[in-house]
Amino acid sequence: MAKYVCDFEQVNQIGEKVCEAAADMEASINNYSMNMDSDLKDWSGNAKNAFSNTKEKQVSAAKADCIYIRELGEFIKLAANTIEELEEQLASQTI
Repeated sequence: MAKYVCDFEQVNQIGEKVCEAAADMEASINNYSMNMDSDLKDWSGNAKNAFSNTKEKQVSAAKADCIYIRELGEFIKLAANTIEELEEQLASQTI
């Protein structure tokens, strides 16, 4: 009978790193957005409005990606924990 081995600690660490990457990305997005807003304060007219609207759409899309990445990291951690629990339950079974 084949036995599959998973390093659950390593998988959890990978999930945590994915979550950390999402948090870092979100912080960078917020920082760049604030810097652009600061640079735009002296602008006026149609150019400012067009740039601001496009920037907001891009920032929103990037933040949505951060949410997806964070949720992926949480899913990885949850999956690893669930599989580990199931493996422990199966190992305790006697046939």
